[in-house]
Amino acid sequence: MFGIGWQELLVIFLVILIFIGPRKLPEVAKQIAKAIREFARTKEEVKRTIENHLLEMQRENSYLEIKEKGDEDSETLHETKKENQ
Repeated sequence: MFGIGWQELLVIFLVILIFIGPRKLPEVAKQIAKAIREFARTKEEVKRTIENHLLEMQRENSYLEIKEKGDEDSETLHETKKENQ
């Protein structure tokens, strides 16, 4: 986890325990967990938004390509009809 071993985690936990105290530690842990969940939720929302925009852009590009190809085919068809007349 982030390149931190169990010894480092133990030291971090002890430092937090000393500064916060054993009585407030569960409350602080809940707040940290809530913040992490909110961050993960926000990250997923941003990811979905970006994916939706990219998908929309791909659809638009596909539509434009089909439209351009259709216009080219239509022009070719008109030219062929004129030549045959």
